[in-house]
Amino acid sequence: MLPAIEKRRAYRALDTRPIEPEVLLGLIEAATTAPSAMNNQPWRFITVTESERLNALKETLSRGNYWAKRAPAIIAVVTNNRWSMQLGERSYAPFEVGMATMALQIQAVSEGLSIHPIAGFNADEAKAVLKIEEDDSLLVLLVLGYPGSEEGLSDAHRESEHSERTRLPLDRIHAFDGWNQGMKREGSA
Repeated sequence: MLPAIEKRRAYRALDTRPIEPEVLLGLIEAATTAPSAMNNQPWRFITVTESERLNALKETLSRGNYWAKRAPAIIAVVTNNRWSMQLGERSYAPFEVGMATMALQIQAVSEGLSIHPIAGFNADEAKAVLKIEEDDSLLVLLVLGYPGSEEGLSDAHRESEHSERTRLPLDRIHAFDGWNQGMKREGSA
């Protein structure tokens, strides 16, 4: 599994070719396999492919996400803490939605798609376009497409398409049997 997971990158060079509906449904089916506390399944996904709605959603994107305007599909990831198990102050919805979204991304990669989660959009406007209720949370948009040309990408984004993937060393993010000070985020007290 690790090679398949490592293959997933947030690429920006997308082809405008439509994605087959059965492929898009397969992504959602993969998401539904994620673990869920008490089987609440606090995830909701809205796959947007219809041109008028997709164009309206793209108008909510930040300037830095100009490249996403080539995408033939965008999936909105929605949740609400009320839909999930709660223990005291802890809601498990964000954790569960993260697991479901990762399963969806791995399936996308296995289908030959590029998938790029973004937070750079006006959430209120996007919720209005998608008719998402006010008290529900639009966490992220998943920009989808088959790999495409880098033409039209900024120099920085073109360079990023080929950059080495960097991650923190394991000893900065993991410890056995208890916290260690090496895991403290740089710049935090």
